[in-house]
Amino acid sequence: MFQELLSSEEAGCDPIPSRLLWATNRFRMETENRRTRRYGKHGRQHWVFLHVLVVLLKILLLIFRLYRRGLRNARRIQVESIDLCLENLPPAFDGYTILHISDPHFDSMPGLARQAAELLDGRDVDACVLTGDYRRHSHGLHRRAMEDLEHLLNHISARDGVFGVLGNHDDCHMVLSLESLGIRMLINEHATLERDGQRIRFVGVDDVHYYFTDQAVDVLERTDDGTFRILLVHSPELFVEAAELGINLYLCGHTHGGQVCLPGGVPIICHLDKGRRFARGVWRHKQMTGVTNRGLGASGLAVRYNCPGHMLLLRLRRDPGE
Repeated sequence: MFQELLSSEEAGCDPIPSRLLWATNRFRMETENRRTRRYGKHGRQHWVFLHVLVVLLKILLLIFRLYRRGLRNARRIQVESIDLCLENLPPAFDGYTILHISDPHFDSMPGLARQAAELLDGRDVDACVLTGDYRRHSHGLHRRAMEDLEHLLNHISARDGVFGVLGNHDDCHMVLSLESLGIRMLINEHATLERDGQRIRFVGVDDVHYYFTDQAVDVLERTDDGTFRILLVHSPELFVEAAELGINLYLCGHTHGGQVCLPGGVPIICHLDKGRRFARGVWRHKQMTGVTNRGLGASGLAVRYNCPGHMLLLRLRRDPGE
């Protein structure tokens, strides 16, 4: 069937809609519990093993009387402001503000959305970006997480709108629910903004940690026309391809900054296949600037140590040397 569709395209018929192709691949990977990485590498998702690790961690924390402290730490969320000095940023976008929210896992922490909304009330930004993992589990219902996200979005004023991508805890059925909240989901797609005849472009790709397809790289290639580009992706693991294809700013999450860290914020586990040095904060790879968000919520256990949850208020600044 797939070969027939390709033959039809070659014969001059309409090509396969990219979202249909994506949804077909994503649904197959989800239902087969299959993990796909670049260059055709496949594997199974080891949810049972991860669940066992979470249970063991909770037992250890209870034994050492650290569990309650971790719960309190996870509630100490903050808004962190960062100025980013960027090469090739169009002058019309100097001072552009982006609210970056990642990994809320709303149903892991009841009341988190209300707490975050209180921190954001009265703030105006140019754009809000969401880089995935809106719920706790990777399968099943998502209504509760969507209700919490809607509450938070009602307290966000973003002049150019809200843009989002999926994480590895989000399934393909969530896209319509997310878009019904007014989020412009970028599923291997892009959106261009213009001011005074100058442009920047948000490019969004599907999760590359579990659900990589060549469409992620394809959209980077198709948008490589010299426009200043901001890539939204759940994980930092696409950094090599993004830098090679001229991405200017890479915004991601997924790692929670480690969530459980040693003093000084040194992560014990990052849940990354590559790019561990990009597990948190602002970083640089070749000519590309990246920011890895520590996440608003918590994954597995609703605890944090030496790694507070946050939302990022990013202000883009033009490199004064240009």
